Amino acid sequence: MTKEQTRKVIGENIRRERLQRGISAIEFAEMLELSPGFVGLIERGERGTTSANLYKIASVFNLSTDELFESNSEESVELEQQEAKRNRIMSLMFDFSDGELDYIANTVLGLRTLRNLPSIAKQTGE
Repeated sequence: MTKEQTRKVIGENIRRERLQRGISAIEFAEMLELSPGFVGLIERGERGTTSANLYKIASVFNLSTDELFESNSEESVELEQQEAKRNRIMSLMFDFSDGELDYIANTVLGLRTLRNLPSIAKQTGE
């Protein structure tokens, strides 16, 4: 497993554990005495962290540090596939003009809005 893949696995495990316990990202960052932005980078696998921080994180979840490194093969494959798709999309956008990039950004925002509509309807009882 590459360094980047290891960070992704650790980040996914941390995020999953935090969400399962109903801890907000801000609360979690406060528990760790780290900035919420830095914790977000760790959870997304964009940054690594020190062994001391990994120990603190494992302690919050009552896990061993080894458990943070455990890879669920199905989740790992899914993460790798998602990463490959994101990289492909990014590589395709290098030649676009500012106007084309704005159009793409607005389209993505529209898709996010559509994706969230069913959850909004459930919340309002519709």
